[in-house]
Amino acid sequence: MGEAELKQEMDELGALITSLEAKAGIIEAVRHARETGAPDKLKDAYFSVADTAIRQELIHTTGRLDQLYLEKCDLEVAAAKDAVSKAIEKSQKNPWHLSITSSVGALIVGQWVLGFPGAIGGAVGGYFLGQWLLSSLKKENMMEIERAKHRLISAEKRNEASRVDPYLFSTEEQEASGRAG
Repeated sequence: MGEAELKQEMDELGALITSLEAKAGIIEAVRHARETGAPDKLKDAYFSVADTAIRQELIHTTGRLDQLYLEKCDLEVAAAKDAVSKAIEKSQKNPWHLSITSSVGALIVGQWVLGFPGAIGGAVGGYFLGQWLLSSLKKENMMEIERAKHRLISAEKRNEASRVDPYLFSTEEQEASGRAG
């Protein structure tokens, strides 16, 4: 499943959960639990739903949303790793043609404006212009690598955090649609 499809399914499940919470009459309890960051209060709100069918659907839908979030984290890590490798690959390419083009261009302009002395001055100026261009590209490539590495570190941290306590409801709770144990 691609990132766009994953996001679309997550959005649809989020909307379904919101409508089920409204149907179950637990919107305020859920809002309070989310604002306080208390997963136990959120679970209590879901378990308090008297209608078994709605409670089951809420718990199963939330479990599916949790699974999709884990997949999304994996995709973000893979995309960030790809960005790092592409940035490194790009930085290893040597755009020597820029240096040569700037030298030749400056030589031609110098020759055209001042003749032979202008050609010599243009060649020297073109060499330094080419070196400046190469240095600027190298600096830009290093910044791109650093941004990609920072993105990778952030994605790995989110992925690692999502694995610590990956699901709001345990497998037993999802199967029983009630408290485990």
